[in-house]
Amino acid sequence: MRSLDHISVLLVETQSAGNIGSVARAMKNMGLRRLVLVNPQTDLTGEAHHLACGADDVLEKAHRAESLHQALGSFHLSVGTSSRAMDWVPTVLRPAELASRLAEFASEQRIALVFGPERTGLTNEQLQHCQWLATIPTDPNFDSMNLAHAVAIVAYEIRQQLNAQPLGRALQRADLKQVEEFAGGLQRCLDEIGFLNQQNPRQVMFTLRQILSRASLEARDVSILRGILRQWRWYAGTLKSQQ
Repeated sequence: MRSLDHISVLLVETQSAGNIGSVARAMKNMGLRRLVLVNPQTDLTGEAHHLACGADDVLEKAHRAESLHQALGSFHLSVGTSSRAMDWVPTVLRPAELASRLAEFASEQRIALVFGPERTGLTNEQLQHCQWLATIPTDPNFDSMNLAHAVAIVAYEIRQQLNAQPLGRALQRADLKQVEEFAGGLQRCLDEIGFLNQQNPRQVMFTLRQILSRASLEARDVSILRGILRQWRWYAGTLKSQQ
């Protein structure tokens, strides 16, 4: 069984210390040990340690981040979880499908599994930072799922698939900071040529981020694309100076 140390669980704005403890227990059951608490709305109280049931090391080593954007900077792939359909995310993966695709990644590629607050789940703003979307197909008449149960189901499927060996070279995705820097540069260029002024800029950038996600960009790919943007801006500046 390959190590799962390259996979982290990110809990965004979790409200219950007990839920954090239960998530830590579910993670350790399935071999996941890296927990990130993003702007938690509670401290790690005695209840958290009680419900961790021996997974105190997961709690003690948990990292903290003020925002999801900050937390994701060093990862290569972020997977948002939600029971809601998103028009701008064309592909939604079930846990088994997600696990199968993750098995193609090299073990040094850092993957973030992102889970939202208990009452509301991830917002649209938070989901824009996620390249893939995963959902657990529950009964539509009662789709609200306990946070720890959701983590356990996703982690279980990943554990079962991890030994699958990809054919050919393992995918080496660019880290999310590189992709986000390119997306920011692209947005500035589109602003300069007036494209976003005529559209819904927020929706357009959501869609463009999904296009970049489906491309599974590697570091070399992003470097080439950023070079194209630099040349684009240089050429645009030359045209302006000639007018």
